[in-house]
Amino acid sequence: LYTSRDRGAMARQIEQAQSAGIDAFVVSWYGPRTENNQTETNLRVLLDEAAARNFRIAIDFETQGPFFGSSGDVTQALRTLLATHANHPAYLRVDGRPVIFFWRQQRFGVGAWQALRDEVDPGRQTLWIAEGVDIGFQQVFDGHHLYSVAWSADPGAQLLKWGRRVRAASQTWGRKIWVATVMPGYNDTRTGRSDAFIRGREDGAYYAKTWNGALASAADWVIITSWNEWPEGTYIEPSQAYGSRYVDLTREWAARYKNGEGAAPAPLSPPRPTATPAPTPSAPQVVVPRGGVNLRAGPGVTYRVLEQLAPGRRLLIVGRSIAQTGDAGWWRVCCAARGGAGWVAASVVEAHGPLAQVPLAQPPVRLLRSWNLPEAAE
Repeated sequence: LYTSRDRGAMARQIEQAQSAGIDAFVVSWYGPRTENNQTETNLRVLLDEAAARNFRIAIDFETQGPFFGSSGDVTQALRTLLATHANHPAYLRVDGRPVIFFWRQQRFGVGAWQALRDEVDPGRQTLWIAEGVDIGFQQVFDGHHLYSVAWSADPGAQLLKWGRRVRAASQTWGRKIWVATVMPGYNDTRTGRSDAFIRGREDGAYYAKTWNGALASAADWVIITSWNEWPEGTYIEPSQAYGSRYVDLTREWAARYKNGEGAAPAPLSPPRPTATPAPTPSAPQVVVPRGGVNLRAGPGVTYRVLEQLAPGRRLLIVGRSIAQTGDAGWWRVCCAARGGAGWVAASVVEAHGPLAQVPLAQPPVRLLRSWNLPEAAE
C-alpha cells in the first residue's frame, strides 16, 4: 500500500520506471485548481522529484474532468499549464516543445479545438496528442494515440492499422506523430461497469502482442497503459500479484524498441537469467486455474460456496488446514470480490511464495451445503 502524494512513493516509482527503460510519466490532470484536486498538488511535487532524477513528466489533459464546465475553463487551464508547469525543467519536451496528451477531446468538435488552439498556442509551440478513434482531430492536433487496445484480441493488427491511418493523416495535414499503445492486459470487473471485461495477461503474451504491433507499426513513440491504473488492471508497477515480472518485460521491450529492432516471436520468453535469481512472491498466494474454482466458507466440500473465482485471479494465502490422509488440504485466502476470506482446495490451485510460513487456521463451524455440487467441480 502507498499514498500517491507521498514523495517517497513518487521517488520509488520514478526509479523503478527508469530501471525499465521508461523515460517519462504521463499523468492525469484536472486543471490548476488546488481545492479538492490532488492531480494539481501531486503534479507539483512529482515534477520536482522527477527533476532530481533526470526523469520527465507530461500531463494527460482530462477534458471531461470535474472542474472543466466549459471550453472557457479548458482554455484557461491550458493557459496556466503553458505559463507554469510546461516551463518546469522536468516537463517532457520533444524538440524543445512541451508535450500535452489529451483524453476525451471528443467533448468538443474539431472547429472548437481549432479556435481554442489558435487562442492559447497560436505559434504551435507545443505538441498536442489526441486520443480515440476519430482521426479527424489531426486537423488540429500533432499526433494520435489510443488509450486502450485491450478491446482487441489481436492488438498487433490494430496498431498496424492505426499507424497507417496516422501516416495517411500526415499526407493530408502535415507531419503527425504516431504514438503506439502497449498494454499487459485488462480487467475492470471490479468497477461495477455494465460493460466490464477481462483481457487476460497470458503470462506476458498479450504484452508481447502489443509490443510487436508497436514495433511493426514503426511507432514514433510508445506509451504504456499503464504504470499504476489498478482499478482497470493494466498496471505494470511491481505488485504482489506479479512481482517485478512486467517491469522486467518492459526493460527488454524498451531496449528492443530503442535499438531499432524488429518484432520478436510471441509469446515473449521469460527474462534471461541473471546472477540474481528472480524473487519469489513477497507473500504466499494462489492462482486460480482455467475454469475457475469455488471459494468456500470452510476447508471442505460440505461448506457453502461463497463465490466462484474467475480464472487467473490471485489471492493471498492467510492460513492452511490440517491435511487429511490422501488430501492435499485447503488454503484460506483473502480477499475475494465480496471482501472476505474463504477456502480453496489446494489440489486445484497453484500456490506460490513462502508456503512453509503459512499458519494453521481453524475452520468455522461446519454448515450444510446450500446446494449439491459434485466434488469434481471443486
